[in-house]
Amino acid sequence: MNAIRSDEELGNLHSLYVDQWDWERTMSKEERTIDFLKEIVQRIYAAMVCTEYLVYEMFPNIKPTLPQQIHFIHSEDLLQKYPGFTPKQREDAIAKAYGAVFIIGIGCKLSNGKKHDGRAPDYDDWSTPSADGKLGLNGDLLVWDEVLGRSLELSSMGIRVNKEALLHQLEECNAEEKNNYTSTSVC
Repeated sequence: MNAIRSDEELGNLHSLYVDQWDWERTMSKEERTIDFLKEIVQRIYAAMVCTEYLVYEMFPNIKPTLPQQIHFIHSEDLLQKYPGFTPKQREDAIAKAYGAVFIIGIGCKLSNGKKHDGRAPDYDDWSTPSADGKLGLNGDLLVWDEVLGRSLELSSMGIRVNKEALLHQLEECNAEEKNNYTSTSVC
């Protein structure tokens, strides 16, 4: 997608122009699990680490900074770890602690009654419970940027909604009228 986002907050992380790439994968019903999502995230992250080393081989002055492994944490566990922090402060703290992190469950309500961040009800599945009872088959991949002294979101990803999740998420967002069409609004 190439787009102009006139309502974007401009700064050293965002511009008006967006060049965004989406990647889709067909999956079976049995693959709609948090373990499958983590496997895909690990594969994508490994490709990022490999790319960083290839850049370093070509340009030795650019030192690799990504850790070899990515840390996974659910947004509820992140809230419990840093209860007095805002969502952005929690992201910064966990990214600084681990270097690279995938925060699961972006869009679901947490124990404080709030969401870590909003997500459209008709895109990623943020409401399906996993084996541990926590909600969400989606998340954000963040890394720590030492130069900026903050976390950077490299990717927002997840398993797409199925019919059941879509209907539940539309209801959760009080947007049942959208049942007959697609929307990009965030609740």
